[in-house]
Amino acid sequence: MSGLAGTFVPRPDFGSRHQTVIPAPVEAVWAAWQEMERAGEEGWGPLVRVLFAVRRQVGRLKGGGGEAPSSRKDLRDSFLLLAEDPPRETVRGIVGQWWSMGTADGRPDVTGPREFLAFDEPGYAKATFSMRFATDATTGGTRVVTETRVLCLDETARRAMGRYWRLVEPFSGLVRRMMLRRLRKRAVA
Repeated sequence: MSGLAGTFVPRPDFGSRHQTVIPAPVEAVWAAWQEMERAGEEGWGPLVRVLFAVRRQVGRLKGGGGEAPSSRKDLRDSFLLLAEDPPRETVRGIVGQWWSMGTADGRPDVTGPREFLAFDEPGYAKATFSMRFATDATTGGTRVVTETRVLCLDETARRAMGRYWRLVEPFSGLVRRMMLRRLRKRAVA
């Protein structure tokens, strides 16, 4: 069940899903998510900020040093808004070569949904990050599902992404679970 994200990455090579049920109405949980997005990394909590900072530092060192990337970059800076259906779903996307660490910010020529769909350059991958919000039939609360989907554009990218995914997926999963816990806290406050 991929929702709108399936429009952009219908058959992912790599992916993960995390979900929770929050004891609050969909509209309240959606509003809490919007607040978290506006707050950037500050809204995600201290451990998530540390993990992002470590990744930026590794990329900076691998890229030969130079100026440190801004610590204020967040999901909205790196991932393009591809689709949104308030208060049910939001999908962000990025095209990149994350396994090379120095090129994590995505392709600057991919500026919207049309360019994301059309992009097909070998050696790259496309990824979506989606959040879905629906009333949970059992509890009456909100079921929140976060899903990451990655499509590699050739075999070279698939092999490189496979190595990278084995390394980062546990941390990515940790970030998603922490994000969902923080969203719960904010939505029921």
